[in-house]
Amino acid sequence: MSEELTFEESRIWDAIRLYRGKDSAVTGRQIAEWTGLEYDFIRSVISHLVNDHNYLIASNSRGYFVPETAEEIFGATKSLRRRGISILVRAARLQRTSLEDIFNQAKMEFTTTVRRES
Repeated sequence: MSEELTFEESRIWDAIRLYRGKDSAVTGRQIAEWTGLEYDFIRSVISHLVNDHNYLIASNSRGYFVPETAEEIFGATKSLRRRGISILVRAARLQRTSLEDIFNQAKMEFTTTVRRES
């Protein structure tokens, strides 16, 4: 975990960190009720906490949680991979191209964005 968190980031992390394990997840709507913050803002902050601060936050159909086992991490990443591939398949169909071409295009765009942000 890196850098100091903003007040809002801390509030959201404090709400999630108590929910350890996939069976005790908390929904974004619950966090919104507790914090008074907008649901969409909470989702973006959680993404920021994971991507930029390296916080270990997973999600499932029940909500957000801190994974406690390798199995929970695997389950969360498997779900993310499936969702990502499904989105790429849809993009490939829209552009009438192969999944491989869409993947390579997305990889190039992502790499360019990451370099620009560094």
